[in-house]
Amino acid sequence: MDRVAHRRRATPRYIGQLFVERTGLIDGIVPRQIADSMRIMFGLNLTYTTSYRALKFAQVFVRGTPEDGYANLPSYLRRLKQANPGTITHLLCDEEDRFKYCFVALAASTAGFQYLKRVIVVDGTHLTGKYGGTLLVACGQDANFQVFPLAYGVVDAETNESWGWFFDKLQSCFSPHPMVIVSDRALSIENACVNVLPWVTRGICYYHLQQNIIKTYGGKELMYLVKGAAYAHTLAEYNRCMDSLRAAHPDLAAYMELADPKLWSRVHFPGDRYNIKTSNIAESINSAIKKAKGFPIPSLLQFIREMLGRWFYKRREDALSLQTPYSKGVEYILAIREHYAQSMDVQRIDATSFHVASGRSHFVVDLEQGKCECGVFQVEKMPCTHVLAALASAGVHVSHHTCDTYSQECLYATYAHPIYPEEEIDNHKKKSERCRPPKPKDGPGRKKKSRWQSWLEISRKSKKKGKSRRKKPKVYSCSKCKQPGHTRPCPSLLRSKLGGLRAVSGSTRLSCSFSGGLRGVHGTSGGLRGFNGTSVEVYDAY
Repeated sequence: MDRVAHRRRATPRYIGQLFVERTGLIDGIVPRQIADSMRIMFGLNLTYTTSYRALKFAQVFVRGTPEDGYANLPSYLRRLKQANPGTITHLLCDEEDRFKYCFVALAASTAGFQYLKRVIVVDGTHLTGKYGGTLLVACGQDANFQVFPLAYGVVDAETNESWGWFFDKLQSCFSPHPMVIVSDRALSIENACVNVLPWVTRGICYYHLQQNIIKTYGGKELMYLVKGAAYAHTLAEYNRCMDSLRAAHPDLAAYMELADPKLWSRVHFPGDRYNIKTSNIAESINSAIKKAKGFPIPSLLQFIREMLGRWFYKRREDALSLQTPYSKGVEYILAIREHYAQSMDVQRIDATSFHVASGRSHFVVDLEQGKCECGVFQVEKMPCTHVLAALASAGVHVSHHTCDTYSQECLYATYAHPIYPEEEIDNHKKKSERCRPPKPKDGPGRKKKSRWQSWLEISRKSKKKGKSRRKKPKVYSCSKCKQPGHTRPCPSLLRSKLGGLRAVSGSTRLSCSFSGGLRGVHGTSGGLRGFNGTSVEVYDAY
């Protein structure tokens, strides 16, 4: 069938526009769905390539080109601020009016952050659009242990300059009280913290430290000691794990001490880190916006704003429906600890001190100082099993010794402010305002849409879903014999063609022109050298 007749003069551009106008769908659509829709509605038979190109044109028809996105970015940020008064936005361009950095902190996020723990987790993820870039995010954790996005921005790459600019704008989102920032071990983040936010306490993600250890030293069988040292609540427990690690693997123990235990160890950390030991809450934001990483910048920011609007509304309704003084997550933890606290033996020392025994473990609880020898109470700011046993013995309610950030009131106040969609019309548009796309930095080869996962990520996901997430390399096989290991020419085909020939004797010269590249042989050697290196007999074909 002729190519024009095959699709009846319908170009991919027109098909993409027609699909959007008829269906109004674009998110989650794949080329095969466009081909099926065109066949059902108009009887068009489209190839996969045509459907794919039509999908790309449909996406441009809805979201615009990347160049249009950068041109409309100043107007979008202004409309976002008009719809949400108090929102903090910044746009930085170079001397040629080319995009460099962008920062957004919604008013609802900055207002709700004051009711959270004073811990911020930062991370970056690569964008997969035409001009690339990196999305930087700063998140907290609410009373129900859920992710709370505070601010986000788009930069060219994770460098000292970009992280320094991001932190400079981020510090306007919170008051300068004691603050903890958790991140991976990137030097750019460390330098930005030292130069821009020297008063914050920085910690590193244990998960990234664990990956570096396994990559450098291996020793997966010793990871329980590494984790025990990182998660230890007391100095005695930390020293016990480190002593065992020094005896089993001295180099690994020296590496962990060189990484500075104040950054990754609970017991040595100088600030209040609560239960946040990894940067998983920021990583989960990156996973939530994965399908929008290739969008134009305004569409990406709009996708994040819509996602946060849904989160805030649902969590605000959930907080209103709570019938308990604390969030569901905290109530669940307290219920489990109260169950174990019932079997503990409590002896009163004085008005505020108690001796709590459980099996071979003995701990002293001081309610006035807010301390327990197990260390959990001081770190999590939530009663441990020993404190709960002491409170039950003293007849004191648990609310007197639980941090207010876990309460139902704080949870509702965190999401009390709604997030409104940006206005359609920009009433303060400036003609002199320009934002051009950055210079492309395309390298050789196809652009990667997702990063390669480490073995640790693959093993954990495969345990949950029963299969590996990393793509296996394709095994190519011959189209003739269907056997792997070769494509063409096929040795079995060569032998089959030689099967009808008879050995040539005397001075007869035989010329072979079939696939396999055999050359004519003169003489009575009685055989030819096949393509696969084996001797084959030659027969007369007549």
